[in-house]
Amino acid sequence: MAGHAMYEWVYIAAVVAILIWVGAASWDVERIIEEVPADAETIKVIGQQWFWSFEHADGTKEVNELHVQQDKPYRFEITSLDVNHAFNVPDWTLMIDAVPGRINTLWNMFTEDGEYLIQCREYCGFSHYNMKAKLFVEPAVTEAAAESEPSAATTTTTPPAQQQQSATQEQQPSSNATSAAAGGNATSAAAGGVTLTILDGASIQGNPDYDPDELTVKKGDKITVNNADTMPHTVTNGESGSDPTSGKLFDTSIINGGDSGEIDTATVDAGAHPYYCMVHPYMTGSLTVE
Repeated sequence: MAGHAMYEWVYIAAVVAILIWVGAASWDVERIIEEVPADAETIKVIGQQWFWSFEHADGTKEVNELHVQQDKPYRFEITSLDVNHAFNVPDWTLMIDAVPGRINTLWNMFTEDGEYLIQCREYCGFSHYNMKAKLFVEPAVTEAAAESEPSAATTTTTPPAQQQQSATQEQQPSSNATSAAAGGNATSAAAGGVTLTILDGASIQGNPDYDPDELTVKKGDKITVNNADTMPHTVTNGESGSDPTSGKLFDTSIINGGDSGEIDTATVDAGAHPYYCMVHPYMTGSLTVE
């Protein structure tokens, strides 16, 4: 009996030792996964009906697009401004809730360059299906490449809205020159006569959105799009995001609240063209080019 009892204690001791070893190994794996590298760059991620906005450590802001570098660690601080969302990058198996009043964190290093989908995985209302963004993982810039191609390294971090604004500023002198030569129609366009306004509160479904909803211009007119709302919007041709012609004729890209964009109708076919907001697809209007 004594020998039998001794074997029982040996068995129990062995089981306890294995459980301790497994628990310690599991804890170490969890620690490795959750421990953020010291050199990780922090990116703030904000979910809102129905788009994503991102803020880099240097203050650069992006809407529905996120540009990061390959083989560089990033720490994401994720929250929401309205209802529950879920930040999900399927190709990298990243997912965590975005909850109002709370900051959830995760980190990742993207080891392959390319374009990836960011989506919401928590039902959050009417346009939940369209709450998507693009993740651009760009090849790491070496010192030699940075010296030989400084301009390329700079443009990778410029948000689309800023690119649009810069393009508008660069085009302004040529717009004035054209108006001086072309007469009444072009003059009124250069002076702001052809204007499309995104109204304050347009992001709330049911509110007035574009003013005017139906705009008629002459081919070649340049339309100034002023965003009087606090939310980002676009003016994109097509019935919706599923329209195969969406964005093929004109697209302002993201216009942040208080900013302006431009539509050049010189390359737009004559006729009536429906348009919508890619961030809030229930915002719709029509542009007729004569």
